[in-house]
Amino acid sequence: MNASDLYLRLLHPYIGRAPIGRADARRRALTALNAGRDNSRGAAVEATYYFEVAHRGKPMEGLAHAARMVLEHGTLKSWAKEGDAACVKPCGYDEFMSWATDIALLAHDAGQGLESGLVTIAYPLRFFDKRADGKPPLAQLLMAIASEPFSAFSFLRGARIVDIRLPAALRRRFPGQSWSHRRIREYLALAPDEPIIGTIVKPKTGLTPELFSRCIVEAAVAGARFTKADENMHLTIRELPRYVGRVVKDLRAHGFDLSREGRPKGPRFLFAPHITTDADQLRDYARAALDAGANALMFSPYYAGGFPKMAEIVEEFDVPVYAHTAGMNVFTGSSVWGLDPRVTYLFAGLYGAAFMQLTTMGGYLKPDDPEKGEILRCLRANGLDGDRGMTLAIAGGMGPANIGRNMKLLGRKGRMFLAGTSVYSHPDGPGAGVQAMRLAYGAYVREGLEDEAELRRYARDLGAEGTPLLHALGG
Repeated sequence: MNASDLYLRLLHPYIGRAPIGRADARRRALTALNAGRDNSRGAAVEATYYFEVAHRGKPMEGLAHAARMVLEHGTLKSWAKEGDAACVKPCGYDEFMSWATDIALLAHDAGQGLESGLVTIAYPLRFFDKRADGKPPLAQLLMAIASEPFSAFSFLRGARIVDIRLPAALRRRFPGQSWSHRRIREYLALAPDEPIIGTIVKPKTGLTPELFSRCIVEAAVAGARFTKADENMHLTIRELPRYVGRVVKDLRAHGFDLSREGRPKGPRFLFAPHITTDADQLRDYARAALDAGANALMFSPYYAGGFPKMAEIVEEFDVPVYAHTAGMNVFTGSSVWGLDPRVTYLFAGLYGAAFMQLTTMGGYLKPDDPEKGEILRCLRANGLDGDRGMTLAIAGGMGPANIGRNMKLLGRKGRMFLAGTSVYSHPDGPGAGVQAMRLAYGAYVREGLEDEAELRRYARDLGAEGTPLLHALGG
């Protein structure tokens, strides 16, 4: 392999890209794709795909071929192409058939023999909706729209589900939010302008219950309102109550109320221990953590039973769950393969996640920055952002130096600002790390400050009160 065999992608392959070619060419391609694909066009799920295909013919032909293969292999070909000529076409056969609703060529490179574009395909509910209990048929839905016909053909050089639009009849069957951002704020008894500053236990593993608890309590006393255990701190089901119980005991000793019912008898704080385990043990881990006094939970739906399992935990225990993104980027990390992250955020919200991380702008974790705006648009379109939606935890390199920029670009409403390393590596300790976050938050809210030099000036003007922020910024 030499340098010419490597390709550096400088622009996102489809976000912000305008279609090329004539509108009449798109209409002709769409008409040709739907020839012989006749049904009543009832309630359907619409999936938009991004394809990169090996193609040396005319523009649009390669993309149209990819779309045709998904249509015919994903659901049905017309009876004349696949059915037994000696048999009469079964009544209602066509009602299982998908159809194309849009196609758009984004790029065509004759020299490389590649072209790319977007295709939207509608899948009728009748094709896959076979649950009799009225719950959403997630496994059948994903098998319908996200199995081999969309991703496994040898001519594909990229295949990604960009977006999913659910018909109202199906959308209403998802459990939705029981721990919305509004309920979280009400539980914590926060004033309208008061931030939710959260922390992550650091170091991530090897701590005794006493050190584990100290990490959490110091942050809580300084003004944090939420702490989750790091995802890599794996505990046995016998160890879990020891760690959780020590945290709850120490928080209560400092006046905090972690009760899940009744009126608070002190400041409220949410503690979410990490309980990722195999799906058959998840309920037992959840019960062990909650019986020991935890009032929130954190685990990865991708590795612990999926979103429906998460919804079961939320419903049974009426507890806010932090849907950790560990594992998400296995499916969403490539910009040309798998799933666009907006799809996983959509399902997390529909299945009742109370918290989910949205990575910091300019940070070091995926989703990439261009994808974040699309995630937020998708959540808003489905009523899952803001007071009625999930609390998005802005994290992954979050700290006093960039909290203002992220508030500006990602918003304040419906957000928690979650810091790990910046809090626990503060030169004056984690309490000062939390104070620095709160001071930087206030600097943006009151004066719109986001630049580090301006924040240093702001901290100096506060005198001793501003010391935690000044030290966090190296001053």
